Amino acid sequence: MKIKSSILFVMSIAMSLPFTSFSQNWDDEDDFYVSTRQGMEFGVNLGVYRAHPNSSIFYNGAGWYDLGDNQANLYSIEDRLFLGTTEDQINNTLNLGGGNFWIPYDSSPLLMPYDPGLMLGLKMLYFWNPESALVMSIDAVNLKAAGPWTLETDLLPGQGQGSNDIKVYGIFGQERRMIGTLGYRTSAYIIDEAAWIFEVGATATSVQIKRNYINIETNTYDLITFYNGGGQFSGAGSNLTSTGLGFYGVIGLEAMFDEGGNLEANLRVSRDNIILGASEGGYNEKLWNIALYVTWLIPPHIGDFVRASF
Repeated sequence: MKIKSSILFVMSIAMSLPFTSFSQNWDDEDDFYVSTRQGMEFGVNLGVYRAHPNSSIFYNGAGWYDLGDNQANLYSIEDRLFLGTTEDQINNTLNLGGGNFWIPYDSSPLLMPYDPGLMLGLKMLYFWNPESALVMSIDAVNLKAAGPWTLETDLLPGQGQGSNDIKVYGIFGQERRMIGTLGYRTSAYIIDEAAWIFEVGATATSVQIKRNYINIETNTYDLITFYNGGGQFSGAGSNLTSTGLGFYGVIGLEAMFDEGGNLEANLRVSRDNIILGASEGGYNEKLWNIALYVTWLIPPHIGDFVRASF
């Protein structure tokens, strides 16, 4: 339901924007296609975003990076589990009795690959001729990274076999990315109703850290937290957003219709400066990211388009 609501919200915003001239017409006398594509056009992007896994190291539980918040810290797994009364809670959860637990030196995963994320966005184009346009877009995507981490106790392992009782749990990172692009687009017509699309330009990628946490059995423990003392924890005092610049290229295919409502299938490859946490002491690396998406270019006269479709 959340995805459906997001799609409807984006489309409603796009449809409310003003339109100027649109672009494709048939010559009634000579019965051939004459493109008069000029002016502003607006579209809706929908697709899949694949983030480079390197930046997920920020969430791996080692606590290497400066969060850049004036209140909360990014704790390592070991520091977090021995903070306040957390150690006693875990002893009770694991039924250790008088036993102990510890975090092995190689507990954290090296990488936690991101799941592919659903990307939604808006696109604006200004055509000064049918083959050339200035393009601007803004896309949003929520990402989640996951991996395993280990905890060791001095109890006997399951079934009494082996010498170490090693337990494996999950560690997770969640973030939101806003990707803005500004570029130049050119088209190479295959036939009157279809064209290849080529686009190059600059990107601005804002990354907001949403959450970093681990689970132990049915309990979760946030690694981004502020310890108030007395067993009390609170979240970050800022929205933990950082922005980096980069560049991108797009190759795509556009199908054009008499009534408008063109469809594009696009592949975008970008080299983005991904920043997580503080600008100094945080994670900062230039990485390749990929987006595969379709764009529906909204007809300038949406009512005429709907009537023509039926």
